[in-house]
Amino acid sequence: MKIIIVGAGQVGSSLSVNLVKEGNDVTLIDKSPDLLENIADKIDLQTIHGNGAHPRILEAAGAHKADMIVAVSKSDETNMIACQVAYTVFGVEKKIARIRDLEYLNYENLFADESTPIDYTISPDLIASNYIKKLISNQGTHQIFNFSNDEDSFINIFYEENNDNENSIKHYQTSCDKFNSKICAFIRNDKLFSIEDDDILQAGDELLIICKEENIVDVTKIFKSVKDNKRIMITGGGNIGKHLSDSMSGNFQVKVIEKNEDRAEYLSEVLDDVTIINADSSNEDILLEENIEHMDVFCALTNDDEANILSAMLAKKLGSKTVMSIINKTSYSDLVEKQEIDIIISPEDLTIGALLTHIRKGSILKAHSLMHGFLELLEIEVRDNPDTKILGKNIGQLNLSENIVLCCIIRNNEFIFDSSNILLEQSDRLVCLVNKKDVKQIEDLFE
Repeated sequence: MKIIIVGAGQVGSSLSVNLVKEGNDVTLIDKSPDLLENIADKIDLQTIHGNGAHPRILEAAGAHKADMIVAVSKSDETNMIACQVAYTVFGVEKKIARIRDLEYLNYENLFADESTPIDYTISPDLIASNYIKKLISNQGTHQIFNFSNDEDSFINIFYEENNDNENSIKHYQTSCDKFNSKICAFIRNDKLFSIEDDDILQAGDELLIICKEENIVDVTKIFKSVKDNKRIMITGGGNIGKHLSDSMSGNFQVKVIEKNEDRAEYLSEVLDDVTIINADSSNEDILLEENIEHMDVFCALTNDDEANILSAMLAKKLGSKTVMSIINKTSYSDLVEKQEIDIIISPEDLTIGALLTHIRKGSILKAHSLMHGFLELLEIEVRDNPDTKILGKNIGQLNLSENIVLCCIIRNNEFIFDSSNILLEQSDRLVCLVNKKDVKQIEDLFE
């Protein structure tokens, strides 16, 4: 595909790398020559210095031949106009824009073809806050991803050795069977392993499990003792912290620590049933004064990675049961031990996952980015078209790469875990774990 990306920041750069490695023809536009030079040194792509919303720049980028434009610059307005110009002047079929200001999203008609033609809007702050809310509402999980029907879920649970010394996959799978769920794979030392009956789990293994959303709590209790979260402390009252605290205040006791006095005053005016504290969350005395030791969850959600890491580690030391932190830089998240921060959240990974869902070819309904983009969780629909290569075949006849892990087939909203002899039917949905290098095979096979 011919794809134009506007914005060479973290998301734009990472997305460019991913798409070029998959063989796409990518042109990256940005006003910063330094950002463009930095990514051009890493991968082979065309870069254009300039305003991505300007017709002349889009023409130079080959917009008249482009299949898609993805506008992820720092400016919402630039992203919106870039999509409008790409559609109106050059007829680009698919338009995706990152929108940070949630006010824009309150007006559905704003993004219609006759006004600002954008097919899909991506709001990183909204994606991150909704994701964190799911984690808080399902204590004991480290990742939760939903599929297209929002009823089927994929969760990540860290395995901890228990007292009865039973640590076989087979033992835990027997318990999971009671809740119509399956352990699909596990990650150990940053490597993905498919499941074998004689596998023995080790402390720190990340278990990847398919289940219904309504069974997440039951499945989590198989692996660890969990209690419902009630008391939440959030540091950082930016867009993510504001949206999260507002959406959770009805069911949880929520405190927000905001360092900026003006922002703290604003939050106190617009948020109901939320305690706002104007203070520095890295101050030990402040955390103790606000009873950090009684908090079920501490969330570090500022825009400063270093501040998030320090406050989260301090909260853990002072007794918070679970600590979460937003960390944007991969180099930082790799340095932090799991014992120090329980859950690390990458808005970049979440945003790229949302983008990939819309960038992937039509039969891929959902795409989630795992392991810093080295792995993707894909939900793929079987469709009946003249060139279909898969309808009526079983999994063994598809000649899938040995690195692809088939988690299950979903048929009529029911899981089929033992799929070896199942003949694929129209509207079946396959859930797969796929290495980045194998994504194109999946796209071509299910096109």
